[in-house]
Parts: sequence; structure tokens; C-alpha cells
Amino acid sequence: MNESEQRRLVFHGAIVLLVGCLCGVPVGTSMVRNVPEAEIHAWREAHDALIAGGIMLIAIAGVLHLVVRPGVARWLAWLLIAVGYGAIDGLGVAALAGVRGLAPTGPPLNFLAFLGNLTVAVGTLSALPLLMWGIRVRSRL
Repeated sequence: MNESEQRRLVFHGAIVLLVGCLCGVPVGTSMVRNVPEAEIHAWREAHDALIAGGIMLIAIAGVLHLVVRPGVARWLAWLLIAVGYGAIDGLGVAALAGVRGLAPTGPPLNFLAFLGNLTVAVGTLSALPLLMWGIRVRSRL
């Protein structure tokens, strides 16, 4: 992984982290306004998951070049960036629109949230085996 790819992963991780921090504002305002618990939960979930996801992207950027080959690292970085933005879409749209995005049904915003959640699922289930394979090949475990 060359330095520009590391910067790209850190940059996009910082965006995901920033969006996660901004999702904390509706958490607080929802609590003050005594809105239904489901709305507070949706915003809290977006806040927590996006912060964790952004930190994960930044952390992986710092060590990925040590454990996987450059070609694998490039694929892995793009998969993880897609996962980060999928989470913004899936969790953010769900919280904003009051939908869940668990099935490709219902109003268009639910379908949009579903696509984000699908991106997270497929990206994660692709990235993690790729990471494990890349580490194993690189270190000959």
C-alpha cells in the first residue's frame, strides 16, 4: 500500500468519523425533546457505529502495509471505504427517515437505507476474509 492510498483511507475514515460525531447532535436533542425511544435508538446507533467505523478505517490505514501485499491492500482499502459510506447511508438515512432498511421494500428512503446496509454486509464479508488471507500469505502463518 503506497502512501497516497494510506492517506485516502485516513481521509475517508475521518469523514465517516465526522459524520458519526455529527450524529451525536440529534441523539442529544432527541433526548431533550422526549421523542420516542426508537428515534433516539436509531440516532445513537448511527452515532456509535459511524464513530467506531471511522476509527477502524484510520487504524487499519496505519498498519495495513505491514500485514498485506500492496495489491491486496488496495482492494481492501476500497472495500473498507465502501463499507464506511454504506454505513453512513444505511444508518443515516434510517435515522433521518425513521425507516430500518432491513428489506428492499417500502418507501424509497427505506430502499436507499437497505442498499447502504447491503453495502456494509457485502463489503465486510468480502474485506475480512481478504484481510485474513492477505495476512496469512504475507506472514506465512
